[in-house]
Amino acid sequence: MNPKSKETINKFFNYFDNNNKYNNLIKLFKKTKNISVLSNNNSIKSLFLTAFAKDINSKLLIITKNYFEQQNWVDDLNFFSNDIDIIPISQSPKGKKEYLKNPEALGWIVQGLETFSSSDKAIMIATPEELTTPLPNKLRVEDSRISIAKGQKLNFDQFVQELLLNGFSRTDFVASEGDIALRGGIIDIFPFGKNNPLRLEFFGDEIESIREFEIISQRSIKEHSEITFFNNIFNISTINTPVSIFEYLQKSDLILVIDEPEMLEIEPEIEEKIKEFPTIFINPLEKADFEILVEKQPSFEGSIKEFTKKLLELEELGTNIIITADNQDYLIRLQNLVQNYFDQLSNQQEDNSTFSSIKIDNIQKQFISKIQWIDNPISNGFITKNYKYAIFTEHQIFERLKRFAGNRNNDKPSLSLKELETLNIGDYIVHSDKGIAEFDGIQTIKIGNSMQDCIRLKFQDDDILYLNLNYINKIDRYYSSEGIVPKLSKLGSPDWDRRKQRLKKKIKDLSRDLISLYAKRKSSVGHQFPADNLWQKEFEASFMFEDTIDQSKTSEEVKQDMSSKSPMDRLVCGDVGFGKTEIAIRAAFKAAINGKQAAVLVPTTILAQQHYMTFQDRMNKYPIVVEVLSRFKSKKEQEEVLKQLKDGKIDIIIGTHRLLSNDVQFKDLGLLIIDEEHRFGVAAKEKLRKMRENIDTLTMTATPIPRTLNFSLLGVRDISVIETPPPNRLPVYTEIINWDKSAIRDAFTKELSRHGQIFFVSDKVYDLELITQELRTIIPNARFGIAHGQMNTAHLEKIMEEFLERKYDVLVTTKIIESGLDIPNANTIFINRAQNFGLAELYQLRGRVGRSNKQAYCYLIVPNDHKLPERSLKRLQALEEFTDLGSGLKLAMRDMELRGVGNLFGAEQSGYISDLGYELYSRVLDEAVQELKEEEFSELFAEQNHSQKKLLKNDNIEIDYDQNAFFPNDYVPSETERYAFYKRLYQAKTPQEINDLENEAIDRFGKLPIEAENLFFIIRMRVLALETGFLKLQIKSNTLTIELPENNSEYYQEIFPTLIDYVSMFDDIQFVQNKNKLNLVSKFQDNQEMLEFLWKLKKNLTENFT
Repeated sequence: MNPKSKETINKFFNYFDNNNKYNNLIKLFKKTKNISVLSNNNSIKSLFLTAFAKDINSKLLIITKNYFEQQNWVDDLNFFSNDIDIIPISQSPKGKKEYLKNPEALGWIVQGLETFSSSDKAIMIATPEELTTPLPNKLRVEDSRISIAKGQKLNFDQFVQELLLNGFSRTDFVASEGDIALRGGIIDIFPFGKNNPLRLEFFGDEIESIREFEIISQRSIKEHSEITFFNNIFNISTINTPVSIFEYLQKSDLILVIDEPEMLEIEPEIEEKIKEFPTIFINPLEKADFEILVEKQPSFEGSIKEFTKKLLELEELGTNIIITADNQDYLIRLQNLVQNYFDQLSNQQEDNSTFSSIKIDNIQKQFISKIQWIDNPISNGFITKNYKYAIFTEHQIFERLKRFAGNRNNDKPSLSLKELETLNIGDYIVHSDKGIAEFDGIQTIKIGNSMQDCIRLKFQDDDILYLNLNYINKIDRYYSSEGIVPKLSKLGSPDWDRRKQRLKKKIKDLSRDLISLYAKRKSSVGHQFPADNLWQKEFEASFMFEDTIDQSKTSEEVKQDMSSKSPMDRLVCGDVGFGKTEIAIRAAFKAAINGKQAAVLVPTTILAQQHYMTFQDRMNKYPIVVEVLSRFKSKKEQEEVLKQLKDGKIDIIIGTHRLLSNDVQFKDLGLLIIDEEHRFGVAAKEKLRKMRENIDTLTMTATPIPRTLNFSLLGVRDISVIETPPPNRLPVYTEIINWDKSAIRDAFTKELSRHGQIFFVSDKVYDLELITQELRTIIPNARFGIAHGQMNTAHLEKIMEEFLERKYDVLVTTKIIESGLDIPNANTIFINRAQNFGLAELYQLRGRVGRSNKQAYCYLIVPNDHKLPERSLKRLQALEEFTDLGSGLKLAMRDMELRGVGNLFGAEQSGYISDLGYELYSRVLDEAVQELKEEEFSELFAEQNHSQKKLLKNDNIEIDYDQNAFFPNDYVPSETERYAFYKRLYQAKTPQEINDLENEAIDRFGKLPIEAENLFFIIRMRVLALETGFLKLQIKSNTLTIELPENNSEYYQEIFPTLIDYVSMFDDIQFVQNKNKLNLVSKFQDNQEMLEFLWKLKKNLTENFT
């Protein structure tokens, strides 16, 4: 926040200056130690308490009703307080359940209390659950405290033993609190109650450095000179004499603030404790001692015109104005919208009377520059009664949900991303030339005169292949659809190569069809839509949620396509709830306000109805007519819709394949939106193929496709991938439970009491009736419906429609609801026998809830007597911990991507992926597309081929080095970790990537041993030689021998002359003929001189060839 903004915020404290009632309140508090305050705005409460804490010179403990209210308090207090520590105690919406289940979370409470105790000025926020949570007594906390400092002498082995004896567990790499990992003289440790783990680097028994590092990347992010943390004393079952939070608080300088006391559920013994402290009650039922009443931020309903009018009114009154937004981008967008409105006003004389004495041309100079624009959100805007101060929030202007600024990342996985993606012994891999094998570890063997690491691969009949690291990019982990077990290939058999070539031909045939369609569309002429006007910008800004980066990028790509001469044909891929529908709505809105009709085609009647409601809701403030055409309308109603559509009285029509009937005629169709095209029949697809040749077409699918595939299809199909989750939706509360009638009843009651609906999913159709009967005994007043895929389509759609119309409270169903169904009022889901579902299935099922601004709940039910395998349990725990959409669930995403490929190209492609594995399939597809572009469609892609033309690339260039070059076992002890690092090294494409990896290795594992230094040297040589066309580099006794390609006319015609011109400048470089190969040989002083030579050679080739 800039100094000017701080100065303006500080002025708000003047609101209480010279206020006799406020001064009298301070006197009253000093006398009675007990006051009550009435306020009608959440954010002004924070302003008041910040001022009061300073004037009284006391710390505050605010008790608020839940975790989410705490988050609002944190944001508001941080906004108004410059020099006060704001300490939230609650770290999870699960509250006491979280502490009982994961006692380490108690470390957060104790850590927060420690910070609060040591701070001079502090405000702490807690919920009633923290007040009753049993904590270890202060004496035990003191005894368990570990303080360490840089330069401190500490016996390394003894320190490790003490950690292990005091509740820490040794792992390969730390992922959650209580983990430690050892690598040489480095200890990684994740203390209880800390945001991030710590890396302690020792030299002998002296601590050389203390670094904080990030879990996912494992990279250091911050240095510490000293730090304090605790042993694991937080297991509730072992706390001998538990105490409450009050035992940690000093009564002498503390005030308790009870927020909305009537809304809090405080236990009687806690109420007695509260009486021992000075207290401020906010918004009690009885008459208050002091009132802080303000004018709430008006409801502008997303209208920039109304918002600007209000700003001008306040400016004339001399009001100090602050406008806040969740981030800098939103702030700039709002500024631009206001400015765009003024630009329009200058050309609209009839509106100028609104601003009477102010000249439109001078408006910006008059007041926009006076406003403070701050990218730091608060919960509620307000205007003070004397009109001296006003704060407006961008999220309220557009009636969007506010994103919590937050003070830490709550997404602390029990299962780290690195662990999820680790390759373990026995995992399947695919070798592009040899076929499918098992990863059998890494073995150090002698190659020539030096020791090198090799990858052991086990094929059919236990045949072993030792793979040189030079060829590590020929292997990838085998990914296919969940549950498929591949057959190992036979070494030396031609079967694998034949299979690969056969599939490549089929993939090529498919790609040829796609390219032909692309060529035909590019040669057509379509309607060019104009640039965005104010309505479009205002409409997009009114989206309830914050745009993700991918969503914003996709929206721009769609609008650019609509503004081009050729008809748009773009595919938008994205996961459940990632915002595809909003992209479609914006495109349809753009078409409608520019006089064109838009048609939205969906596969089912229920989806048609849902989209109709969503489009209607988003566009109800604009003169746009949205209609739906489905079998739920009578014949007469359908005829009326068709007539209005033909006459141009309907702007946006939504329907099933009924829209493709011959009697459906448009006056001026400009945009076709297709949802889940793969679910339509052959006849419908053929008609769509003809329609999309000359009108803009936008296709959406809920199963994402991989970005790598997107790049392969560049210029074949316009694809936008949305893979970043919405950041400001409330995370879905996820919990693993047993079948417990009491827990189920409580969850049902909670949802039904807020007039919500519930999904109850089970894995078997045959027991849905039995489950429904059981549930009826638990919640007899609830209305139940049953739906599953064995019903006929009409019956199933009728049940779904009735659920959407809220005729049922609970839908007992199978995983048929996994995709496509969007019922914002359903915000609780139970998944029975969750251990039987795949991670991707669980992930998508959970995505059915949390689609609105209500807190959503997901309960994963496992049988009481069922002993879950560790992998199944970890899968469920991963979902339980990764509560945000898309949070690190890469394995789930991978499985859904595989489905996405099948949907995009046809079901047979999924079979090809099973044969080749996903990574190799992508590579073969890429090769097929490139060959088609350069051969059969060279004219169409002439410009692209020219721009992509580079030096010959050899990903498998061989490096023969006479020194040991590998990671020793004692440097990187974990075999899987070594494999992952080798893979990243050999995939690096630039010197900067190598530098980053070297820094990471030093950071994570310590100083490089000589073998690792040699490894980084040959990797640097490799990267420089990647695009030179060289076959092999041999480095022996400081002599570099470069083996040039053989029998390659293109190389010797285009590149070789440049090579000769360059090396002819050096006397000590010679060409040597060796059988049919031509070698370039030169001797150097050292490795550095060799690197510099190769770098200059590569630079010269690049500059002269491209």
